[in-house]
Parts: sequence; C-alpha cells; structure tokens
Amino acid sequence: MAQTSELIEFRRAFVWLLCGMLLPSVALVAFGFVAVANERAAVERRLSDEYVARLQLLSHDLGQRLDKASQAAIASQPDPLVEAIRIPGPELADAVRKARDPTRGTEPFYATIDQRAYALIQTPAGIRAAQLDLDAVAAEVPRLAAVHNAVRERATFRLAPRTAGLATLKRIVAEAGAETTVVARLPLGPPLDGFSLAAELPGDDPAAALAFRNRTLYIALLVLLYVGIGLGFGLTLREMRRAYRLSRLKTDFVANISHELRTPLTSVRLFAETLREGRAESPEEVRECVELLSHESERLSRMVENLLDWSRLESGRSPMRLVPMPARALFDSIAQTWRAQQLPVTYQTEIEPGLPPLPIDAEAMSQVVLNLLHNAFKYTGEDKKIVLRARRAGRMLAIEVQDNGIGIRAQDKKRIFERFYRADDLLSRGTEGTGLGLAIAKKIVEAHAGRIELDTKAGEGSTFRILLPQPKA
Repeated sequence: MAQTSELIEFRRAFVWLLCGMLLPSVALVAFGFVAVANERAAVERRLSDEYVARLQLLSHDLGQRLDKASQAAIASQPDPLVEAIRIPGPELADAVRKARDPTRGTEPFYATIDQRAYALIQTPAGIRAAQLDLDAVAAEVPRLAAVHNAVRERATFRLAPRTAGLATLKRIVAEAGAETTVVARLPLGPPLDGFSLAAELPGDDPAAALAFRNRTLYIALLVLLYVGIGLGFGLTLREMRRAYRLSRLKTDFVANISHELRTPLTSVRLFAETLREGRAESPEEVRECVELLSHESERLSRMVENLLDWSRLESGRSPMRLVPMPARALFDSIAQTWRAQQLPVTYQTEIEPGLPPLPIDAEAMSQVVLNLLHNAFKYTGEDKKIVLRARRAGRMLAIEVQDNGIGIRAQDKKRIFERFYRADDLLSRGTEGTGLGLAIAKKIVEAHAGRIELDTKAGEGSTFRILLPQPKA
C-alpha cells in the first residue's frame, strides 16, 4: 500500500507540473499569434491611411483633368483623353435629359453605358457629347500623381478595375502590377464607375514580409521554448522516477536488512541461551554451539562491513592505491581467504600466459572478486562449476568469474548493480544478502578506471567480467 501511495503521489505531482507548464505556454502561443496578426493589421492600416489621402487628392486632380478635357473636346480643341462625338440614339436619351437640367450650367454630366464613358455639356447650340478614352485616362493617372511628388517615393498610382473592364485596360493593369503590392484603393464615381485608384509598392507586401519575419522569429523562439520545456520535463521525470525508485529501494533495503539480521541474531540468542542454561552437556555440544555462534557472528560482521564499505565509497573516503600486481599473486591471495572461510567447494583458476601485471588496489580488488565468487557459490546448484579467469580482452585486461548457476533474468540484468536491489523476491528468498555487494563491486571497479560487465542467460549460468586498463609502459 505504501508503494501504491507513493506512485499515486508521484503521478499527481507530475500532472500538476505538466499543467503548470503547458497551460501558460499554450496561452503564450495564442497571445503571440494574435500579437503578430494585430501587428500586421496595424501596419496595413497605417499604410492605407497614409496613401488614401494621396489617392483622394489624385481623384480630385483627375476629375478636374477630365472636366477640362471634355470641355476642350466639345469646343473642338483636341485632347488625348476625349473625343467629340455625335449623340447616338436612345442609349443616351436619359443622360441627355439629365444634362439639360438648367441648374448644371456648363458643368459636364458624365454617364457610363456599356463600359463606355461619356461627357455631356449643355451649350447654346444644344447638348454636345464626348467619349472618354479609358486607356488614355489610365495612362494619365501616373503623370498626375507625379505632379505632386516633390521627392521621389516608392509608391506608384494607377487606375484599376473593380469589376470586369476593358481588355486593353486589363493588360495595362497586369503589366503595371506584375511585381507590386496594392496598399490602398479609392473607388471612383462617374464617369469611371467600376474603377478605382490604387496605390502600389514595388515587391512583396511589406506588412506580409514584416509579419513573416516576426512569425518566423516567434516560431523559432517557440520551438526553443518547447525544446527546453521538453528537456526539462524529461529531466524532471527522470529525476522523479529515480527518486521514486530510490524510495522503493530504501524501503526494500530496510525490509531486506531486517530479514537478514533477524536470522543470525535469532541464532546467536538461541545458542547463547543454550550455553547459559547449561543445555549443552557434552564438550562436543558446547564446541558445536561455539562454532555456530562464530559463524553467525561472521555473517553479521559481513553485513555490517558491506554497509560501512558502501558508506565509505559514497563519501569518497576510500581512495584506491593502484599498484601493478601479477594476476597469480592476486588469485593466490583470494584463494587463501577463500580457504580460510571454509566453504565446501573449490573453483578452477585460469590465467592467460604472458599477461601483464594488473594495476589494482589488491585489497579492494580481492573484495570484489570474493564477492563475485560468493555470489557464484550461493546461486549455483549441487554440481557447482566455478571458474576464475584472467585474460586479455582487446586493449583491456579482464578478470572473469563464470558459474553454471541459475543465471539472471533479462528484466533484472539492467538493475543488478543498483544499490539495495536484489533480483530474488523477499518472500521467496533462499539466500542471504543486503543488495549492496554488486553495487560496491561496481564502485570499486569504476575507481580503478574500469568497468564491470555481465553475460548471463536464465538457467545457463552467468559470467561477471571486470575490465581494467592495461598499465602504461
């Protein structure tokens, strides 16, 4: 239940962290896109406001120019914008009637019929008419705009159709605006209904270019932000998982050490009470009780030594004194300690000929190898076949402990060197241990600038390999 509660708290903390980071970042993304869109709209509005005033002035000048041209044509004076014509039939009847309004005086009345623009003026001789040349009008617009440009500016002005217009005018517009961007429009009235004055800037839309640049920069920053958030989440998740796993390992360690200490302490108390109460009557029984007390005391000592060794290695208070030592001398020292422990099994020793001395701390490396030999002894069956081997492994020197035991499962192989971790379950455990032996071995080997590897397969035994750098010549 405790582990389940810790897992729930871990997941809850991660969800809160996720919400606390993602929700503000999503709001930031939305705000950024809205800000970029608003900035583009503001630039477009500023450009439009700036050029609409120019277009209004140009519209007034164009109207005066058309009035002047119409009056000149009706007075039989040539003008490229208009051409005097005879009043055609019924299509201009309504326009003629309106042009005869006495309140208009000599002001031209304009009419657009079938995509043709006409100017009608009342004279003493009657109504006179002229037809506007729209192509010439379109060509006149840039010249009128240039009159007010004291300083050369980037914008150009042209006559643009709002709806389908003349084919020739369409061609002129297409040629003029092939590589430009319209930034402002002003619809025109008679006689240019359906047309508008347009202000253009060369190249792409400046507002679009600015928005694209800002959007690209913003997206790049967002990518960096989310990469940072992703890395932060990954590191945080890893650390939280490590903290959760360490908490579980510590809980398991307390259970393990309590279980392992209970057995020898119970035996010590039992045999001590036996001797105190005088239940061991014969000298043989007394000697047996004393031997068992000594054995259980050694078990307790090994557990305590493991804990002390781990504490020293974690705190860095156990420096290694590396001295070149022949493999034979190391193996002889290990064999002497093995025999002193009176274990009821022997192991085979193999040393590659010509092997250079091993750069090791003899006492620390003996502890590592003895730990691996004890594991091989504990986790093999009746027919124990244990081999201690020294050989070359590429550019490294290898010390191997091979057994024919039960092997290690694939799911335990990655964690077998973790502190407090034991592959066997607490309730079904048949071997003693604190879960620190292999963790201590790994620490000692790494202090030798080496590494420890494991080749194993469940049911087919294991090979622990210590790889050490060769001594420099």
